[in-house]
Amino acid sequence: MSSPTAPRRRYHHGDLRAGLVREGIALLAETGVAGFSVAKVAVRAGVSSAAPYRHFPDREALLAACAAAVIGEITDLLAEAAERAGPDPADRLAATASAYTRYALDHRAGVELVYTHDFAAEHCQTVHEQSRRLTDTLTRLAADVLPADTPWAELLDFVYVHLSTAHGYATLLAKGGRLPRDADAHAARARTAARDHIAGYLARRAAGQP
Repeated sequence: MSSPTAPRRRYHHGDLRAGLVREGIALLAETGVAGFSVAKVAVRAGVSSAAPYRHFPDREALLAACAAAVIGEITDLLAEAAERAGPDPADRLAATASAYTRYALDHRAGVELVYTHDFAAEHCQTVHEQSRRLTDTLTRLAADVLPADTPWAELLDFVYVHLSTAHGYATLLAKGGRLPRDADAHAARARTAARDHIAGYLARRAAGQP
């Protein structure tokens, strides 16, 4: 019998894999990794407990697919936020911090899975491909903001700090189940922090400081 908060859905064979991933992400948001199981995902999808194994050989494979999907969603969301922000490179990059924070607040455990779960070697590539796409997206946006002679390693470190700031704004509040009363305002603070990071970096470069 399904939970009142998890109505049974019927997926046709052709879209079952994508449906299982969607239900898996939703389950992660509710229960975290500890409460995640293939059987629970099957119940949410309205299919037999054996059906998921046609697409995923084990729990780890389904978790990896969920993690990859989360990263893919984040990447698409950040790209869209940058486009909506307009032509200014700093505005475009700062908008990704706000969008990331809001996504992390809404999805919580699904985002934590990306950073905390130790995937087995056979599943790492699934996650790595999407992680590289996310990094490439942010790196391109950051490259438009920073001086053209910024060393590659410094550019990557800048992106790391940018993403860490946005992630921290979401996860520090979400710990212990406490969410901000105004998630949009909290995401806006992440945008402001990103702008401060950009301005501080550019000021140090202009002054010849490391």
